[in-house]
Amino acid sequence: MTTLILAGLGVAGAAFAGRFAVQALKKVNFAAAFDAIPKTLPNANALKGYYKGGFEPKMTKREASLILG
Repeated sequence: MTTLILAGLGVAGAAFAGRFAVQALKKVNFAAAFDAIPKTLPNANALKGYYKGGFEPKMTKREASLILG
C-alpha cells in the first residue's frame, strides 16, 4: 500500500515538474538566445596561427618550432 502511495506521489511530482518546465520554456526568447551565441563563442581568427602542415617522418627542430609557435 505504501509503495502505491509513493509511486503516485512520484508520478504527481513528475507531472508538476513537467508542467513547470513547459511554462518556463514558453517564456524564453529563443531568437535572442540564438543571436547571442556568436558573441559568446571564441573568435575564429584566434586559430590563424595553427600549423596546418603535415608531419615529417622524424621530428625536426624546424617542425617543432612551427607547431609550438
